[in-house]
Amino acid sequence: MKNLKMLLKNFLKMKIKNIILKIIIFLAIFSFPAQSIETGDHVLGSQDAKISVEIFSSLTCPHCAKFHLNVLPGLIKKFVETKKIKIYLKDFPLDLAALNAAKIARCISNKNSMLFLDEIYTKQSEWAVGNNIKEINQKIKKISSKHNMNDKDFDSCINNEKVEKEVLTSRIEAQKIYNITGTPTIIINQKKYEGSYNLEEISKYISKIN
Repeated sequence: MKNLKMLLKNFLKMKIKNIILKIIIFLAIFSFPAQSIETGDHVLGSQDAKISVEIFSSLTCPHCAKFHLNVLPGLIKKFVETKKIKIYLKDFPLDLAALNAAKIARCISNKNSMLFLDEIYTKQSEWAVGNNIKEINQKIKKISSKHNMNDKDFDSCINNEKVEKEVLTSRIEAQKIYNITGTPTIIINQKKYEGSYNLEEISKYISKIN
């Protein structure tokens, strides 16, 4: 019974966070001007690569964590390091915690951002839950401090409207263009990948592209 009450409590917290994010996105659609902006995506590989792979993820999504930690390294070794593809890690936050973590990932220096993302996904079950968003932010702050971000820069980033706009725009535009319904979602050369999300199947798909 105690475990059931805890599950229900956590479920309600997640529902509330999802509702808050939906309100933010709804307001953003009407407040953001219709213009292109620099997105600050995490880009892996050479810009000269002919094949582009966009990976839309939420930092609180367990499936995204599994993909990032178990599949992405293989894609990097097999295709990025051989300059066959370039990978764009795109934000598609599913809740307020994911939104804030994504903002911090964009504010951390480029040389530390991937290490930050690796740790965020590795420790997802530890930081992505809490009694309120302030508690979760403190957990994100603790992780970011290991990647050369001080408290002042963290607080500045969390309250940075431009960075928040970048993250929300990534999600809003992806939903409009690709009709994304879940994460992770992979887009290869502007086409939604519909196969299995394992290294073998994705590799076969990429290898067939001329």
